[in-house]
Amino acid sequence: MSMNAGSASAAKGGSAIGIMRAGRQRVLTMPEQIAESITLAILRGEYGPGDSVREQELADHFQVSRGPIREALRILEKVGVVTIVPQRGAHVTSLSRQEIDNLFEIRAVLAGLLAKYLVDLDGSIVNQMDAIVTRLELIASQADALDEYAQGSYRLSTLLFQSCGNKQLAELMGALGIQTARYTRLGLRSAERRQASANHWRQLVEALKQNSSSVAANMMVELINASHQAALNHLE
Repeated sequence: MSMNAGSASAAKGGSAIGIMRAGRQRVLTMPEQIAESITLAILRGEYGPGDSVREQELADHFQVSRGPIREALRILEKVGVVTIVPQRGAHVTSLSRQEIDNLFEIRAVLAGLLAKYLVDLDGSIVNQMDAIVTRLELIASQADALDEYAQGSYRLSTLLFQSCGNKQLAELMGALGIQTARYTRLGLRSAERRQASANHWRQLVEALKQNSSSVAANMMVELINASHQAALNHLE
């Protein structure tokens, strides 16, 4: 995989590594920017499970030494996005069916807990989510919408994590979200699946507008379970 120009700019404006910071506002270090860019490239499908992440290629792309690249890869290793093997370098993690089952199950359980922290969610956050969902509803049926839809859906999840007010929960769900995002993307390949996803997101946003944590919890769990099943269908 070769990093494109969009990958570099995404490091400054994206949201992947941002969820690891649980919503804290600060300037990202260079390794964090690079780690975020790699993560976004994985979410766009530019790296697949098992693909090599070459240090020198990244160093050339970002015009830095290999030191910041290695630190970025260590950041990603901590959250399970890459595996670093001595003498073989870094590779995007390839999860087994059992690991996928386990990760999505944990996400579903934590989603129920997350909903408790979303009562009286800041109106500006709900408005941001509403706008993203409106866009997803518009593009869901379009044949070429996979990349934009997957990134929009991921952004919605990120907004929820960052807004919950529980740093540890946000970090846990953020790491799990990154680990499973590329498999979630697999399950969004069909227009029918994207339309069903957009409908779930709409119901979730409406529940947040009404401060209904129980309905919001149910919608989050349904979203995660549907993503889980769709991903497994595409692996078979």
